[in-house]
Amino acid sequence: MVQKLYPHLIKPALVKQGPAGLYPKPRIWMDAKDMEGFNAYLSYGFITEPGTLHPVEGMVVHPYDEVLVFAGYQDGDIRRMEAEISIQLGAEREVHTFHKPTYVVIPRGTPHGPVTTHWVDRPIAHYVVGLSPEYKADVLPAGTPTTGSKYAHLVKNLRCELPDALKTMTGEEKRGPTYADIMDEDGILHPVKFGVGPGNGDEIVWLFGDNLEGMDVNFTWGYYTKTGKWHRGGEVHTHPEAEILCYLGLDPENLDYLGAELELGMGKERERHVFNTPTVAVCPEGFPHLPLITRWVDKPYAFIVVCLSGEHDSPWVEVEE
Repeated sequence: MVQKLYPHLIKPALVKQGPAGLYPKPRIWMDAKDMEGFNAYLSYGFITEPGTLHPVEGMVVHPYDEVLVFAGYQDGDIRRMEAEISIQLGAEREVHTFHKPTYVVIPRGTPHGPVTTHWVDRPIAHYVVGLSPEYKADVLPAGTPTTGSKYAHLVKNLRCELPDALKTMTGEEKRGPTYADIMDEDGILHPVKFGVGPGNGDEIVWLFGDNLEGMDVNFTWGYYTKTGKWHRGGEVHTHPEAEILCYLGLDPENLDYLGAELELGMGKERERHVFNTPTVAVCPEGFPHLPLITRWVDKPYAFIVVCLSGEHDSPWVEVEE
């Protein structure tokens, strides 16, 4: 058997209790030490009942940027969220309440929390991207909530707002539809519907630095149900910045369940790695990866890309057979 070169870059998603006082239940939680030094952390789980989190009591403040995402997925509609959630922002403890899929941008040094779920009729996904190799926070005591709009610009509907550079394709060869071609009026991308690739996402939201108050990150939320290759237009691509590819399940009662089997090519060799449990693939700066093929799907699953740049440059590269 040929020894593989890149198994260290394919990581089982780790389910564990997060930092003390932050979440009441275990979640998927991974940081730099779990992801080959990737300079961010990812927390992923579900909200299934009323209560408080992030943190359970008081507020927290980080010396780095962070984004909190509250995402729909039920019945394949990522625009749908049957819940009422509020978050306190700033030293003023300004309360903001929302009933639709939402992301909350937390610039470094901004006190925030707790997040309070007042009611929830169907589970929603909740994940966090923090731009630090590990979680760090000062905890502030509880105080009196206030009303206001000072921080309203940090609480945003979960929809694409594409940078101009990504609305059209550039270069000598057009490799399929543009992002603008596959986005509907609600800001949702539909890759499968418009022929990007048979295994690609049913519905995706992609957020960039321009949407995130200038943060050096772009990331997605996607709902996937189809089999086949993800990209018709090319075989292998790279990024100037490091990236993680996160394949995650949608069963709130079992975070270790993916419900699908995928095959991912890694390196210029396109070395194949196959997995059918929640997995994070780490792609260092300039590392060739793909093709990506979904072999089978028993249950819909989620896919999140996190790339450490406010933009997303992904040139296709030619590889020798």
